[in-house]
Parts: sequence; structure tokens; C-alpha cells
Amino acid sequence: MSKPPLFFIVIIALIVVAASFRFVQQRRENAANDAAPVVEKRAEVTNKREKAANEQRSRQREVAPPAQTMRYEASFRPENSAVAITFRLEAAQYHALTVGETGTLSYQGTRFIRFVPDPAR
Repeated sequence: MSKPPLFFIVIIALIVVAASFRFVQQRRENAANDAAPVVEKRAEVTNKREKAANEQRSRQREVAPPAQTMRYEASFRPENSAVAITFRLEAAQYHALTVGETGTLSYQGTRFIRFVPDPAR
């Protein structure tokens, strides 16, 4: 039998290395978030974004229409800071926010925990 070409072996090895690297990177981020303290800051909601997150390749979308999976993000600007912090949120958390609203933001590392708006005055 003939041996598989070296080119295919190299491509498969690169795919395995890239997948392993991404897996380890995600594990480290989760471990860092778990070890980080919960931070609470007064903040303002500065921006909300929802994007379609299609998990199908382009050819699959031609055959069957994609299910609408959405990805939700919100940006917060802490008081006394010019830099906004952006988090990925669940749908219920996202829809509960209003741009311009102020309140208490709680997060752990890069993980959003909650946003409690100030009571209406």
C-alpha cells in the first residue's frame, strides 16, 4: 500500500495542534475567572449588540435555512473610567438592560455576573 502524502499528515497535525491550543486556552481562561475575586462597580450601560451566530458553514445554509442563534453583548463604563468593559450575556440578561441605565455591575474576571439598576428616582 502507498503511504499517505506528507502534506496531509502535516495538515492533520496542524489541526490537532490548533484545536489543542484553543482547548488549553479556554481552560486557562475559565480557571483564571474562577480564581478572580467578584468585583462590584458602579457603571453605566453604554452599548448593546446582538449578532446572529450561525454555526453552519455556508454550504449547509444553502441546503437548510439556519436556525437563528443569537449572541448578546453589552458594554459598561464604570464610574471614574474612560474605558468600557464588554461582556457576553445570556438573552434574559441582555433584554433586561437599557442603554444609558446606571447601576451596580458585578463581574468575575471576564465573566459577567449581574447588573442591578438603580431604583427609579
